[in-house]
Amino acid sequence: MRIAFVHQYFPGQFARLARHFVDEGIEVTAFYRGLRDGRSSDPVDGVHLVEYGQEIPPEPNEKRALAGTERFIREAVSLARKAEEMRKEGWAPDVVYSHTGWGSAAYMHDIFPQAKFIKYCEWFYNNTPEITQFLSAAAPPTGIRIGTSLMNLPILGDLAAGDLLIAPTEFQKSQFPTSIRPSIEVAPDGVDMEFFSPDSSASFALPDGRALTRRDRIVTYVARGADPFRGFKPFMEALALLQAHDPSVEALILGDRTVYYGAGHGTEVHFHEVMKSATIDPLRTHFLGKRDYASYRDVLRVSSAHVYLTVPFVLSWSMLESMATGCAVIGSDTAPVREFIRHGENGQLANFFDPQDIAARIEEALNSGPEIEAMRAAARRTIDERWSADLALVRHRELLARVLEPFIVK
Repeated sequence: MRIAFVHQYFPGQFARLARHFVDEGIEVTAFYRGLRDGRSSDPVDGVHLVEYGQEIPPEPNEKRALAGTERFIREAVSLARKAEEMRKEGWAPDVVYSHTGWGSAAYMHDIFPQAKFIKYCEWFYNNTPEITQFLSAAAPPTGIRIGTSLMNLPILGDLAAGDLLIAPTEFQKSQFPTSIRPSIEVAPDGVDMEFFSPDSSASFALPDGRALTRRDRIVTYVARGADPFRGFKPFMEALALLQAHDPSVEALILGDRTVYYGAGHGTEVHFHEVMKSATIDPLRTHFLGKRDYASYRDVLRVSSAHVYLTVPFVLSWSMLESMATGCAVIGSDTAPVREFIRHGENGQLANFFDPQDIAARIEEALNSGPEIEAMRAAARRTIDERWSADLALVRHRELLARVLEPFIVK
Protein backbone atom coordinates (compact mmCIF):
# COMPACT_ATOMS: atom_id res chain seq x y z
CA MET A 1 0.00 0.00 0.00
CA ARG A 2 1.13 3.55 -0.75
CA ILE A 3 0.19 6.52 1.43
CA ALA A 4 0.84 10.16 0.52
CA PHE A 5 0.70 13.28 2.66
CA VAL A 6 0.15 16.84 1.45
CA HIS A 7 1.23 19.60 3.82
CA GLN A 8 2.93 22.85 2.88
CA TYR A 9 5.31 22.50 5.82
CA PHE A 10 5.39 18.72 6.20
CA PRO A 11 5.33 16.94 8.59
CA GLY A 12 3.24 19.32 10.73
CA GLN A 13 0.27 17.45 12.17
CA PHE A 14 1.18 14.34 10.17
CA ALA A 15 4.54 13.61 11.81
CA ARG A 16 3.32 10.83 14.09
CA LEU A 17 1.16 9.18 11.43
CA ALA A 18 3.93 9.27 8.84
CA ARG A 19 6.42 7.65 11.22
CA HIS A 20 3.88 5.01 12.17
CA PHE A 21 3.19 4.05 8.56
CA VAL A 22 6.91 3.88 7.78
CA ASP A 23 7.43 1.61 10.81
CA GLU A 24 4.62 -0.60 9.49
CA GLY A 25 6.48 -1.06 6.21
CA ILE A 26 4.12 1.12 4.17
CA GLU A 27 5.53 3.24 1.34
CA VAL A 28 5.09 6.88 2.37
CA THR A 29 5.49 9.97 0.18
CA ALA A 30 5.05 13.57 1.32
CA PHE A 31 4.36 16.56 -0.91
CA TYR A 32 5.46 19.86 0.61
CA ARG A 33 5.77 23.50 -0.41
CA GLY A 34 7.69 24.81 2.56
CA LEU A 35 10.11 27.37 1.16
CA ARG A 36 7.90 30.38 0.52
CA ASP A 37 8.49 32.03 3.90
CA GLY A 38 11.83 30.48 4.72
CA ARG A 39 10.51 27.38 6.48
CA SER A 40 11.63 24.09 5.05
CA SER A 41 10.32 20.60 5.61
CA ASP A 42 11.59 18.59 8.57
CA PRO A 43 12.70 15.13 7.52
CA VAL A 44 10.93 12.00 8.68
CA ASP A 45 13.16 8.99 8.19
CA GLY A 46 11.82 6.70 5.49
CA VAL A 47 9.49 9.27 3.90
CA HIS A 48 10.11 10.24 0.28
CA LEU A 49 9.81 14.03 0.00
CA VAL A 50 8.49 15.70 -3.16
CA GLU A 51 8.54 19.49 -3.45
CA TYR A 52 5.97 21.34 -5.53
CA GLY A 53 5.20 24.92 -6.48
CA GLN A 54 8.65 26.31 -7.17
CA GLU A 55 7.66 27.31 -10.69
CA ILE A 56 4.93 29.61 -9.36
CA PRO A 57 6.11 33.24 -9.35
CA PRO A 58 5.29 35.40 -6.32
CA GLU A 59 2.16 37.49 -6.56
CA PRO A 60 3.21 41.13 -7.13
CA ASN A 61 0.34 42.58 -5.10
CA GLU A 62 -0.56 40.34 -2.19
CA LYS A 63 -3.09 42.89 -0.85
CA ARG A 64 -5.55 42.39 -3.70
CA ALA A 65 -8.77 40.71 -2.59
CA LEU A 66 -8.30 37.67 -4.81
CA ALA A 67 -4.54 37.29 -4.34
CA GLY A 68 -4.92 34.44 -1.85
CA THR A 69 -7.52 32.68 -3.99
CA GLU A 70 -5.33 32.92 -7.07
CA ARG A 71 -2.33 31.63 -5.12
CA PHE A 72 -4.37 28.67 -3.92
CA ILE A 73 -5.42 27.78 -7.47
CA ARG A 74 -1.88 28.10 -8.83
CA GLU A 75 -0.44 25.94 -6.08
CA ALA A 76 -3.16 23.32 -6.34
CA VAL A 77 -2.62 23.12 -10.10
CA SER A 78 1.14 22.94 -9.55
CA LEU A 79 0.74 19.98 -7.20
CA ALA A 80 -1.64 18.28 -9.63
CA ARG A 81 0.93 18.63 -12.41
CA LYS A 82 3.68 17.25 -10.19
CA ALA A 83 1.41 14.34 -9.29
CA GLU A 84 0.63 13.75 -12.97
CA GLU A 85 4.34 13.50 -13.74
CA MET A 86 4.67 10.82 -11.07
CA ARG A 87 1.59 8.99 -12.34
CA LYS A 88 3.11 8.80 -15.81
CA GLU A 89 6.19 7.24 -14.21
CA GLY A 90 4.01 4.54 -12.66
CA TRP A 91 3.43 5.94 -9.17
CA ALA A 92 -0.04 6.15 -7.65
CA PRO A 93 -1.15 6.37 -4.00
CA ASP A 94 -3.87 4.33 -2.35
CA VAL A 95 -4.50 7.01 0.30
CA VAL A 96 -3.83 10.75 0.35
CA TYR A 97 -3.90 12.73 3.60
CA SER A 98 -4.02 16.50 3.07
CA HIS A 99 -4.09 19.54 5.32
CA THR A 100 -6.98 21.59 3.96
CA GLY A 101 -5.71 24.95 5.18
CA TRP A 102 -4.07 25.81 1.86
CA GLY A 103 -6.19 23.64 -0.44
CA SER A 104 -3.07 22.26 -2.13
CA ALA A 105 -4.60 18.84 -2.77
CA ALA A 106 -7.83 20.20 -4.29
CA TYR A 107 -7.14 18.71 -7.72
CA MET A 108 -5.22 15.54 -6.82
CA HIS A 109 -8.39 13.48 -7.13
CA ASP A 110 -8.42 14.43 -10.82
CA ILE A 111 -5.04 12.70 -11.17
CA PHE A 112 -5.72 9.73 -8.88
CA PRO A 113 -9.50 9.08 -8.99
CA GLN A 114 -9.07 5.61 -7.47
CA ALA A 115 -7.32 6.87 -4.33
CA LYS A 116 -9.03 7.55 -1.01
CA PHE A 117 -8.67 11.10 0.31
CA ILE A 118 -8.53 11.94 4.01
CA LYS A 119 -8.81 15.64 4.76
CA TYR A 120 -7.40 17.27 7.89
CA CYS A 121 -9.77 20.03 9.02
CA GLU A 122 -7.75 22.35 11.21
CA TRP A 123 -9.77 25.55 10.96
CA PHE A 124 -12.66 27.23 9.16
CA TYR A 125 -12.72 31.03 9.13
CA ASN A 126 -16.03 32.10 10.59
CA ASN A 127 -17.39 35.61 10.84
CA THR A 128 -19.24 34.90 14.07
CA PRO A 129 -18.96 37.56 16.82
CA GLU A 130 -17.36 34.95 19.12
CA ILE A 131 -14.39 34.86 16.78
CA THR A 132 -14.21 38.22 15.02
CA GLN A 133 -15.10 40.42 17.98
CA PHE A 134 -13.26 38.66 20.78
CA LEU A 135 -10.32 41.08 20.85
CA SER A 136 -12.30 44.09 19.65
CA ALA A 137 -15.95 44.86 20.33
CA ALA A 138 -16.32 46.59 16.98
CA ALA A 139 -17.54 44.38 14.14
CA PRO A 140 -14.97 44.17 11.33
CA PRO A 141 -15.77 46.17 8.19
CA THR A 142 -17.35 44.43 5.22
CA GLY A 143 -14.09 44.23 3.29
CA ILE A 144 -12.38 42.39 6.14
CA ARG A 145 -15.33 40.02 6.54
CA ILE A 146 -15.27 39.19 2.83
CA GLY A 147 -11.51 38.69 2.97
CA THR A 148 -11.94 36.29 5.86
CA SER A 149 -14.58 34.30 3.98
CA LEU A 150 -12.33 34.14 0.92
CA MET A 151 -9.78 32.28 3.06
CA ASN A 152 -12.25 29.40 3.16
CA LEU A 153 -12.18 28.83 -0.61
CA PRO A 154 -9.01 26.70 -0.55
CA ILE A 155 -10.43 24.71 2.37
CA LEU A 156 -13.73 24.05 0.62
CA GLY A 157 -11.93 23.14 -2.59
CA ASP A 158 -9.89 20.53 -0.75
CA LEU A 159 -12.85 19.20 1.25
CA ALA A 160 -14.93 18.59 -1.88
CA ALA A 161 -13.12 15.38 -2.77
CA GLY A 162 -12.81 13.99 0.76
CA ASP A 163 -13.68 10.39 1.56
CA LEU A 164 -13.01 11.06 5.24
CA LEU A 165 -12.77 14.35 7.13
CA ILE A 166 -10.91 14.58 10.45
CA ALA A 167 -10.40 17.35 13.02
CA PRO A 168 -8.19 17.21 16.13
CA THR A 169 -10.68 18.70 18.63
CA GLU A 170 -14.41 19.13 19.02
CA PHE A 171 -14.04 22.91 19.11
CA GLN A 172 -12.18 22.98 15.79
CA LYS A 173 -14.80 20.67 14.28
CA SER A 174 -17.54 23.03 15.51
CA GLN A 175 -16.18 25.90 13.41
CA PHE A 176 -17.06 24.19 10.13
CA PRO A 177 -20.43 24.79 8.43
CA THR A 178 -23.35 22.80 9.80
CA SER A 179 -23.71 21.03 6.45
CA ILE A 180 -20.14 19.68 6.72
CA ARG A 181 -19.82 19.18 10.46
CA PRO A 182 -21.62 15.80 10.71
CA SER A 183 -19.09 14.32 8.28
CA ILE A 184 -16.08 15.30 10.39
CA GLU A 185 -14.58 12.71 12.74
CA VAL A 186 -12.54 13.87 15.74
CA ALA A 187 -9.12 12.23 15.78
CA PRO A 188 -6.40 13.61 18.09
CA ASP A 189 -2.90 14.39 16.87
CA GLY A 190 -1.58 12.75 20.03
CA VAL A 191 0.99 13.55 22.72
CA ASP A 192 4.05 11.39 23.48
CA MET A 193 3.28 10.59 27.11
CA GLU A 194 6.70 9.06 27.74
CA PHE A 195 8.57 12.13 26.51
CA PHE A 196 6.20 14.68 28.06
CA SER A 197 6.30 13.28 31.58
CA PRO A 198 6.92 14.80 35.01
CA ASP A 199 10.39 14.67 36.57
CA SER A 200 10.75 16.13 40.05
CA SER A 201 14.55 16.13 39.70
CA ALA A 202 14.57 18.15 36.45
CA SER A 203 16.45 21.41 36.16
CA PHE A 204 16.76 24.15 33.58
CA ALA A 205 19.97 26.11 33.06
CA LEU A 206 19.67 29.84 32.44
CA PRO A 207 22.09 31.63 30.11
CA ASP A 208 23.91 33.02 33.18
CA GLY A 209 24.57 29.49 34.42
CA ARG A 210 21.98 29.41 37.21
CA ALA A 211 19.92 26.23 37.39
CA LEU A 212 16.20 26.45 38.16
CA THR A 213 14.32 23.48 39.63
CA ARG A 214 10.86 22.62 40.94
CA ARG A 215 11.88 24.13 44.27
CA ASP A 216 11.84 27.58 42.67
CA ARG A 217 8.72 29.66 42.02
CA ILE A 218 8.65 29.53 38.24
CA VAL A 219 5.94 30.83 35.93
CA THR A 220 6.14 29.48 32.38
CA TYR A 221 4.58 30.69 29.14
CA VAL A 222 4.95 29.07 25.71
CA ALA A 223 3.75 30.45 22.39
CA ARG A 224 5.08 30.64 18.87
CA GLY A 225 5.43 34.42 19.22
CA ALA A 226 4.35 37.47 21.21
CA ASP A 227 0.83 37.18 19.93
CA PRO A 228 -2.38 39.00 20.89
CA PHE A 229 -4.17 35.78 19.92
CA ARG A 230 -2.22 33.95 22.64
CA GLY A 231 -2.70 36.58 25.34
CA PHE A 232 0.86 37.92 25.47
CA LYS A 233 -0.23 41.31 26.85
CA PRO A 234 -2.51 40.10 29.69
CA PHE A 235 0.11 37.50 30.63
CA MET A 236 2.85 40.12 30.92
CA GLU A 237 0.55 42.36 32.95
CA ALA A 238 -0.29 39.47 35.29
CA LEU A 239 3.40 38.64 35.65
CA ALA A 240 4.16 42.26 36.57
CA LEU A 241 1.52 42.14 39.32
CA LEU A 242 3.07 38.98 40.77
CA GLN A 243 6.65 40.17 40.63
CA ALA A 244 5.70 43.48 42.28
CA HIS A 245 4.94 41.77 45.59
CA ASP A 246 6.84 38.49 45.30
CA PRO A 247 10.61 38.86 44.81
CA SER A 248 11.05 35.12 44.25
CA VAL A 249 8.92 34.72 41.11
CA GLU A 250 10.92 33.85 37.99
CA ALA A 251 9.40 33.62 34.50
CA LEU A 252 10.53 31.41 31.62
CA ILE A 253 9.05 32.55 28.29
CA LEU A 254 9.48 30.42 25.16
CA GLY A 255 8.81 31.82 21.69
CA ASP A 256 9.97 34.69 19.53
CA ARG A 257 8.76 38.29 19.31
CA THR A 258 6.70 38.02 16.14
CA VAL A 259 2.92 38.23 15.72
CA TYR A 260 1.73 35.16 13.78
CA TYR A 261 -2.03 35.64 13.80
CA GLY A 262 -4.35 38.54 13.03
CA ALA A 263 -3.47 42.24 13.17
CA GLY A 264 0.26 42.95 13.05
CA HIS A 265 1.03 39.62 11.39
CA GLY A 266 4.72 39.22 10.62
CA THR A 267 5.90 42.13 12.78
CA GLU A 268 7.29 42.63 16.29
CA VAL A 269 5.17 45.73 16.92
CA HIS A 270 2.96 44.12 19.58
CA PHE A 271 5.97 42.86 21.54
CA HIS A 272 7.56 46.30 21.68
CA GLU A 273 4.27 47.99 22.57
CA VAL A 274 3.73 45.60 25.48
CA MET A 275 7.31 45.90 26.71
CA LYS A 276 7.13 49.72 26.76
CA SER A 277 4.48 49.59 29.47
CA ALA A 278 5.53 46.34 31.15
CA THR A 279 6.80 46.71 34.72
CA ILE A 280 8.38 43.29 34.93
CA ASP A 281 11.75 42.61 36.54
CA PRO A 282 14.17 41.96 33.65
CA LEU A 283 16.48 39.98 35.91
CA ARG A 284 13.68 37.54 36.76
CA THR A 285 12.01 37.43 33.34
CA HIS A 286 13.83 35.20 30.89
CA PHE A 287 12.95 35.39 27.20
CA LEU A 288 14.36 32.13 25.88
CA GLY A 289 13.39 32.37 22.20
CA LYS A 290 12.81 29.12 20.37
CA ARG A 291 14.38 25.99 21.84
CA ASP A 292 14.63 22.34 20.88
CA TYR A 293 12.02 19.92 22.20
CA ALA A 294 14.19 18.63 25.04
CA SER A 295 14.79 22.16 26.40
CA TYR A 296 11.12 22.98 25.98
CA ARG A 297 10.17 19.83 27.93
CA ASP A 298 12.64 20.76 30.69
CA VAL A 299 10.99 24.18 31.00
CA LEU A 300 7.64 22.45 31.52
CA ARG A 301 9.13 20.06 34.06
CA VAL A 302 10.38 22.84 36.34
CA SER A 303 7.21 24.91 36.00
CA SER A 304 5.31 25.86 39.15
CA ALA A 305 2.52 27.52 37.17
CA HIS A 306 2.07 27.30 33.40
CA VAL A 307 -0.02 29.96 31.66
CA TYR A 308 -1.83 29.27 28.40
CA LEU A 309 -4.13 31.96 27.02
CA THR A 310 -5.91 31.91 23.68
CA VAL A 311 -8.74 33.56 21.85
CA PRO A 312 -11.32 31.11 20.39
CA PHE A 313 -8.94 29.62 17.83
CA VAL A 314 -6.87 26.51 17.14
CA LEU A 315 -5.71 24.97 20.42
CA SER A 316 -1.91 24.84 20.71
CA TRP A 317 -0.18 21.53 21.26
CA SER A 318 1.78 23.28 24.03
CA MET A 319 -1.24 23.33 26.35
CA LEU A 320 -1.85 19.62 25.92
CA GLU A 321 1.88 18.85 26.27
CA SER A 322 2.07 20.93 29.44
CA MET A 323 -0.86 18.97 30.89
CA ALA A 324 0.84 15.70 29.94
CA THR A 325 3.99 16.88 31.74
CA GLY A 326 1.93 17.41 34.88
CA CYS A 327 1.97 21.20 34.90
CA ALA A 328 -0.40 23.29 36.99
CA VAL A 329 -2.05 24.97 34.00
CA ILE A 330 -3.80 28.33 34.17
CA GLY A 331 -5.80 28.54 30.96
CA SER A 332 -8.05 31.19 29.52
CA ASP A 333 -11.75 30.65 30.07
CA THR A 334 -12.36 30.22 26.34
CA ALA A 335 -14.02 27.41 24.40
CA PRO A 336 -10.94 25.57 23.06
CA VAL A 337 -9.40 25.47 26.54
CA ARG A 338 -12.62 24.45 28.30
CA GLU A 339 -12.76 21.36 26.10
CA PHE A 340 -9.84 19.96 28.13
CA ILE A 341 -9.56 21.91 31.39
CA ARG A 342 -12.17 21.62 34.14
CA HIS A 343 -11.65 24.46 36.58
CA GLY A 344 -10.34 23.28 39.92
CA GLU A 345 -10.04 19.66 38.80
CA ASN A 346 -7.24 19.37 36.23
CA GLY A 347 -6.30 23.03 35.88
CA GLN A 348 -7.61 26.51 36.45
CA LEU A 349 -9.47 28.92 34.19
CA ALA A 350 -9.03 32.67 34.20
CA ASN A 351 -10.56 35.61 32.38
CA PHE A 352 -8.47 36.22 29.24
CA PHE A 353 -8.81 40.00 29.67
CA ASP A 354 -8.23 40.22 33.43
CA PRO A 355 -4.55 40.24 34.50
CA GLN A 356 -5.56 40.33 38.18
CA ASP A 357 -7.61 37.15 37.77
CA ILE A 358 -4.75 35.48 35.88
CA ALA A 359 -2.27 36.58 38.57
CA ALA A 360 -4.51 35.24 41.36
CA ARG A 361 -4.76 31.84 39.69
CA ILE A 362 -0.98 31.76 39.14
CA GLU A 363 -0.40 32.58 42.80
CA GLU A 364 -2.61 29.70 43.88
CA ALA A 365 -0.52 27.33 41.76
CA LEU A 366 2.75 28.80 43.06
CA ASN A 367 1.64 28.15 46.62
CA SER A 368 1.17 24.48 45.69
CA GLY A 369 -0.38 22.23 48.33
CA PRO A 370 -2.31 18.94 48.01
CA GLU A 371 -5.02 20.43 45.79
CA ILE A 372 -2.53 21.70 43.23
CA GLU A 373 -0.63 18.41 43.24
CA ALA A 374 -3.90 16.54 42.62
CA MET A 375 -4.65 18.99 39.82
CA ARG A 376 -1.28 18.25 38.21
CA ALA A 377 -1.94 14.50 38.33
CA ALA A 378 -5.43 14.97 36.91
CA ALA A 379 -4.05 17.08 34.05
CA ARG A 380 -1.69 14.32 33.01
CA ARG A 381 -4.44 11.71 33.38
CA THR A 382 -6.74 13.75 31.11
CA ILE A 383 -4.23 13.70 28.25
CA ASP A 384 -3.39 10.04 28.81
CA GLU A 385 -7.07 9.13 28.55
CA ARG A 386 -8.03 11.44 25.67
CA TRP A 387 -5.03 12.58 23.64
CA SER A 388 -2.10 10.21 24.11
CA ALA A 389 -0.08 9.15 21.08
CA ASP A 390 -1.16 5.53 21.54
CA LEU A 391 -4.85 6.43 21.58
CA ALA A 392 -4.38 8.73 18.60
CA LEU A 393 -2.84 5.97 16.49
CA VAL A 394 -5.61 3.54 17.41
CA ARG A 395 -8.20 6.13 16.39
CA HIS A 396 -6.49 6.94 13.09
CA ARG A 397 -6.07 3.26 12.23
CA GLU A 398 -9.75 2.68 12.94
CA LEU A 399 -10.77 5.54 10.64
CA LEU A 400 -8.36 4.48 7.92
CA ALA A 401 -9.73 0.95 7.98
CA ARG A 402 -13.20 2.40 7.55
CA VAL A 403 -12.31 3.92 4.17
CA LEU A 404 -10.02 1.15 2.96
CA GLU A 405 -12.23 -1.88 2.53
CA PRO A 406 -10.18 -3.33 -0.39
CA PHE A 407 -6.88 -3.07 1.43
CA ILE A 408 -5.36 -4.72 4.48
CA VAL A 409 -4.25 -2.09 6.98
CA LYS A 410 -1.42 -3.47 9.04
